[in-house]
Amino acid sequence: MARGSVLFRVGALNIDITVLDTAISEAIAAPSETVLEVTDLTFTHVGQTQPTLHTINLTLKAGELVLLSGATGSGKSTLLNCITGIAPEHTGGQLSGQIHCRGQVITPWSIRQRSQRMGMMLQNVETQLFTDQVSEEITFGLENWNRPQGEIQSLVQQALVEFDLVDQQHWQIRQLSAGQKQRLLLACLTTRQPDLLILDEPFAFLDVDGVHSLLRRLQQQVQGGQAVLLIEHRLELVKPLCDRAYRLEAGKIHPVKVTDLQSGTPVATRPRTSPALPVSFSPSTTVLTTHQLSWGGYPPFPDLQVKAGETILLQGENGCGKTTLLRLLSGLLTPTTGQLTVLGQDVTRQSAIQRSQVIGFVLQNPNHQLFGESVAAEVMQSSVQPAPARQLLEALNLDHCAAQHPQALSQGQKRRLALAAVLARQPKICLLDEIMVGQDPTSLALMLTALATFTEQGGTLIFTSHDPGVVEQLDTRVIPLQ
Repeated sequence: MARGSVLFRVGALNIDITVLDTAISEAIAAPSETVLEVTDLTFTHVGQTQPTLHTINLTLKAGELVLLSGATGSGKSTLLNCITGIAPEHTGGQLSGQIHCRGQVITPWSIRQRSQRMGMMLQNVETQLFTDQVSEEITFGLENWNRPQGEIQSLVQQALVEFDLVDQQHWQIRQLSAGQKQRLLLACLTTRQPDLLILDEPFAFLDVDGVHSLLRRLQQQVQGGQAVLLIEHRLELVKPLCDRAYRLEAGKIHPVKVTDLQSGTPVATRPRTSPALPVSFSPSTTVLTTHQLSWGGYPPFPDLQVKAGETILLQGENGCGKTTLLRLLSGLLTPTTGQLTVLGQDVTRQSAIQRSQVIGFVLQNPNHQLFGESVAAEVMQSSVQPAPARQLLEALNLDHCAAQHPQALSQGQKRRLALAAVLARQPKICLLDEIMVGQDPTSLALMLTALATFTEQGGTLIFTSHDPGVVEQLDTRVIPLQ
């Protein structure tokens, strides 16, 4: 077979994907059969008078990869939920219009019935993992679909190799990092080979190798005749593989030329004049140090010495311990060995509650730390000054939904809300665990600006991210983890 090569750049990454010639690709899976057709779909959430989605028309053919783009909170995930039946079966709400899959009307079908034709990856992968062990999770899905026992083990081993989970196959799923959990769910979905694969931010927590692997796998799936519909804000990542694209805006969908897809570069707008640092914090003040800090029998982490106003990136592949180190710093985990000093005080044995007076922590999954009855209540806690809290809501573009319940927000909005709630408490040190995912360029720029302001005022930022664009925008010192 004749092959070609496409080299494209994502931030600081060069990604090389081998592609089949067009004629050969079409011979493998001619994109003629319509796998999905959405006609005049309108959906209104419970308690809302105006529809979130209005008269949506969308088609997807075999052998196509179609991108669904749009601003954070524009309704992209809601549309995917409507297609899979999660809305309104699970979420409630009113839906009108028709959904066809391979010529059949599936609008009245349950989630279970639709799952025979399609596989979906939600943003919150933890809601889709059901067993305790990694290899059992892949086996579980194949057994549910009544695959022959003789095939199951070979398919499981193939998936473990392909998604780089061989070393973790006997692990408890709770031991996996967010990126590894994403890879596990993708392994479960692709092994089953549904007609339609629906992916909501599938690259969010993946490291460089994981991104390479998924891009190649998506290419193989499409060339094999599978239809793929995905959401991704880093458009340059998927643009070379896209056949068509749509954009959601103000509840309506519009076709977009693939050649016109552009992510834009988020730019943090720093204050024109840097605010004076607090009296007790000069730029030379050491706010945090660690020595031989370890947990769970793993080797010690690199020793840290962090000063006021610094921005530190913990960098490394999925599963290297970035989240574990942040949890040790926050007090959510107690170290097995080593010492942690914050503002000159040994806090190694302090609880997370005791440290929370000084250290704020925004988790990977915002659902784990949003408890208020409204967006405003989440930020305006008892110890928070109302004026700065309102300013943060406005700065992060959340003021327009201040009266909404936090769980009514999109995942991207929830992450911005969790950040606002932590910054409103004015911690000296802010820990962020992959919270920049799921943001459109404008929303991401707002987050970066808020963080730049925090460090300009003497706050210390320690964060994790696999997005090169984020790292470039912040004045970052990188600490590699192995």
